[in-house]
Amino acid sequence: MKLVKALPLILACAVAGNAALASSRVNETTYNEIATKMAAEGYDVRKIEIEDGEIEVYALKDGTRLEICLNADLSLNRIKTND
Repeated sequence: MKLVKALPLILACAVAGNAALASSRVNETTYNEIATKMAAEGYDVRKIEIEDGEIEVYALKDGTRLEICLNADLSLNRIKTND
């Protein structure tokens, strides 16, 4: 009987855990859109992921390592250099 009562909680935790894992990845369409636009602007995109609710693009431009943070609508939030 205790297992039956705990089952909804276990399922909720499993779903929340999967949502957290999925949120760190950018879907393929968005990844390709970002990579294509940034390549056209001269960036060499190395990695794209979601962290702290924003899209982070790790790229090189003119030999400088950059972390470019985008909002959900793909507008620029900020750029950090990683030298």
